[in-house]
Formats: sequence, C-alpha cells, structure tokens
Amino acid sequence: MKSDPLQNLSDAQVLSALPAFEAAARLGSLTRAARELGVTQSALSRRITTLERGLGVALFSRRGRAIAITGDGLRLAEAAGEAMHLIERMRADLSGSIAGSIRVGALPSIGGLWLAPRIPSFLAAHPAVAVSMVIIDADFADAHKDPVNWDPSTVDVVLTWGRGGWRSLSVRRLAKETMTPVCSPAFAEAYGLDQPANIWRSPRLAHTTRADAWRAYAQATGVEIPGDVPPMRLELEHFFMLLEAARAGAGLALLPDLFVAADLASGRLVAPAPAWATGAVYAAVASPSALTRPVVAAFVDWLGEQAARAEVILHG
Repeated sequence: MKSDPLQNLSDAQVLSALPAFEAAARLGSLTRAARELGVTQSALSRRITTLERGLGVALFSRRGRAIAITGDGLRLAEAAGEAMHLIERMRADLSGSIAGSIRVGALPSIGGLWLAPRIPSFLAAHPAVAVSMVIIDADFADAHKDPVNWDPSTVDVVLTWGRGGWRSLSVRRLAKETMTPVCSPAFAEAYGLDQPANIWRSPRLAHTTRADAWRAYAQATGVEIPGDVPPMRLELEHFFMLLEAARAGAGLALLPDLFVAADLASGRLVAPAPAWATGAVYAAVASPSALTRPVVAAFVDWLGEQAARAEVILHG
C-alpha cells in the first residue's frame, strides 16, 4: 500500500505550507503571495519547498523569478483552495467575522473613480480581509451584448457595465446608468451654454468606445442637432480621461452621473443640459461558487450598500 506523502510532514508544516502554496498558485507570483500573507518572499518560498520535498513532486517550475504551476501543482491547488475556503466559512460561522482575500476585477473608470475612493471603508470594517483589484478587458463594440472578457476563475467578483445579460454568472445590479453633459464653469460661460443650441456648437469630447453616445443622447432627449455642428476634435478612451479633460476646460463631456456627482455637488463641474437614462446598468458579477465564500458575499453586499447611498446622493 502506497503511503501518503503528506505523512512525511508534521501537521504544523502542512498548515504552514498550504496557505503559502495556495496563495502562490492563485496569484501566480511568489512576491504577490508573500505580500498578501504578510511574510517575506524567502519565507514563503521555503514553505513551498518544504511542501514539495514532503510530497516528492514539483509544484512549480521556476525560471529565474518567474514561476509556472505544474500539473501536480494544479491538482493540489484545487484541493488547497477548497480547504482554505472551508476554513474561511467555518471561521465566519464560529466567530461572526470574516477573513481572507478577495480578488476584484473592474473596468478602469468604475474601479478608479468609484470603487477606489470607497474601498478604505470596507477594509476598516473588515480588518482581516485583503483586497486585490485588477483591471479587466472591455470591448463594448456591440452595446447590446454583455461580454465576459475575463476568466471568472482568476477573480472573485467583477464590477462591469452592460444590460444584465451575463449568463451563468450571478449578477448584483448596483445602479442604473444615467449620463449628463458636464463641463467646467468657465467653459460654460465662454460658450454660452445657457442657450441649448450652443451645446452642439461648443467643443464636445468623444468617448472612443461609446462613439454614438452623443447622437443617442440627442435622440433620447428630443434635441434636433443643428447642421453647423463642428466635428469632435478630442477622442478619449476612458471616462476618467474625459473627466479630467472636462475639469481642465477642454470641452463638454457626456459622463455617467455615478462618476461626476462629487464634482457637480462642489461646483467644479456644471451640467448645462439634462441627464439621459441609457438603459444600461453597473453591476457586480461573480460565479455562484465564489459567492459561497463569506468574504465575497460580504463584499458584494457592501457594494450594494455603497451604490444605494450613491443613488440617494444623486437622485434624493
């Protein structure tokens, strides 16, 4: 009968090594795993080496500082992940508090303009939780589709934009999207934007992935676009770029209310024209399995609370 290789390790060594291995396998980096666990990279590497020697297999292939998980490593990573999640759920049940790590994917603008300023309150409420946020790919060439351009196995929850059609994934709608033309007060005065027709004769900023947004806005608000409308000379890829350009007086930008509420409240920006409900939503999207983890479920609930507060501020 073949002996269990883990029997060559003490219980303490296994308990010490498995979290280190699980983090390195999940993050694909010894440096990031060590940072998440709050240990040095050399200490984390020693734990993984101890586990490899005890098992008699290579869990990672190493080329310089880069690592790649092996087939044996993949099998153990799946089991280690399940064990970590089980411990996480038991700890939450027994102590009433949550702990662990959460990987968040976000579109650049909602991640930078909306989530990042709010994340300190989540961390303050849950001191045993670590959050890692990355940018997900976005391709909205066809606005009627909700692309899943990320691997749900690499992140726990994603903040994205669309019309609610993320099949096979769990969706928490955070906010309906409304967009408003905004500009700096000086720009509004210089171009006489108190007159509606001047909105279309003033320099407007274009969003490259929402190329038809201004035309859709005109149709939705019943505005007839004058024939002498100048071409848009500045195109920007992300909303955070449009926001900075509008703040600097570069033009009139059509931006989601979610991202400009603070600027409008402070007077840094003004809205010379009414808002437009696009029919799209901002949402937190996760796999059903990810939501079984208390830390992920708590984070998604917190996102919903934050979005509800923002909705009150925006619309009363």
